[in-house]
Amino acid sequence: MPPVVVGYLRIATHPRIFVNPLPYAVAVANVEALLARPNVALAVEGDGFWTAFPQAADPVAPRGNIVSDAHLVGLMREHGIRAILSGDRDLRLFDGIRVVNPFA
Repeated sequence: MPPVVVGYLRIATHPRIFVNPLPYAVAVANVEALLARPNVALAVEGDGFWTAFPQAADPVAPRGNIVSDAHLVGLMREHGIRAILSGDRDLRLFDGIRVVNPFA
């Protein structure tokens, strides 16, 4: 399962993040509704991932939580995705992608 989906499920259901976190079944239904849209596709690791990952990660030398961000950026590069909607400021550490905060 792609890291963005896992991250959404982790955050949306987390009782330390939200006073009223989503029940797991509701969060999964949200993911399923999103994936049912004709303009949405899952980006998963393919044969080019281990070429794209070090290109994204090596300049940043990620540690800890930033490794997950490097994984996401590696997936983006492998699939030719150049922009992401995210409030995660750590993604700005990586060259070659545009981070748009939808909450700003």
